[in-house]
Amino acid sequence: MAYFFKLPAITELTIGQQAALNEPNAIAISGGPGTGKSVVSLWRHIRNYGTGSKRSLLLTYTKTLETYLAASARSENGYAGDAVDRTYWWTTHHVARYDEIIVDEAQDVECEKYTIIKLSSCIVSYGADDQQIVYRNKATTQQQLTAIFPNNRSYVLDENFRNSYEIMHFVRSLFPNKVVPQSTLNNLIQAGRRGNKPILLVSNNIEAKQIKAILDIINQFKSATHNIAVLVPLQNHVTTFANLIRSSGIQCSSFSTDKGSLGEIDNVHVTTFKSSKGTEFDTVIIPDFEKMLINIAQLTVIDENDYYVAITRAKRNLYLISSFMPSFLERSEQQKLTYSKEIL
Repeated sequence: MAYFFKLPAITELTIGQQAALNEPNAIAISGGPGTGKSVVSLWRHIRNYGTGSKRSLLLTYTKTLETYLAASARSENGYAGDAVDRTYWWTTHHVARYDEIIVDEAQDVECEKYTIIKLSSCIVSYGADDQQIVYRNKATTQQQLTAIFPNNRSYVLDENFRNSYEIMHFVRSLFPNKVVPQSTLNNLIQAGRRGNKPILLVSNNIEAKQIKAILDIINQFKSATHNIAVLVPLQNHVTTFANLIRSSGIQCSSFSTDKGSLGEIDNVHVTTFKSSKGTEFDTVIIPDFEKMLINIAQLTVIDENDYYVAITRAKRNLYLISSFMPSFLERSEQQKLTYSKEIL
């Protein structure tokens, strides 16, 4: 079954989102995960074509997100759907003039690419969040973006529409260096965005138990309107887990490198932390979670931001499967209250 996505109606946008959408000049959108940066960029792009006011281009970072945004745009306007591309691919293969270029996940693009983008449009808008940078040596920070585009009107989005209170409470306890404002948690409570605590499943070093848990979770939630992701650090992990899922008779899509191709995203999807950027899933499963600190320390392509991105893809349910009880989840009694634990 295909990935289920319902673009919020333009009338459902908040006052802040509407203000950014209606701004006639170039905009700079910032905000944490789930605050609607991509939604605003998407609606701005769609409306440009719907009103005929501008011929715009929507650029994003990953192949997964390109597929996701193009399908969403196409559901409202075919021309808008055809004008979605990856930033790195477009700046080396498809450069052309546009009335407006909108860069999603702008923090993940090297500064040099903005020289090409600025030469291709008089209006360059963007959305960015430094806390979600996935390649620090190729990033352009929000401060640098402000220097490159000093005249863009700034819009800061602070209301989380994706995650439950329980997931963001867990995120704040796991990543104390990340900024998760108390106001964000308070707003989630006030909006009634409550759910299950993240669940840690401990397999006691029995790989078969981890595999069974993944399949059981998928079978429990699988439906036409429920999106499930298995998120892993590296490309070879994608192949391994996608093959395990398919061998059990479950249809799934998978993607592991932006050099490959990705057709339709299924509502069971396996991909890397980095390639999950900008997407969201009702249920997220992260295997081998006990390796988080080791992976951050030893893998050159993984850091804390990758795990932060992966965990914040979860809207309702977050399952972390671990061979043993990780010490980084037992730093305090208060932290232990942010998740549930089950022994497989």
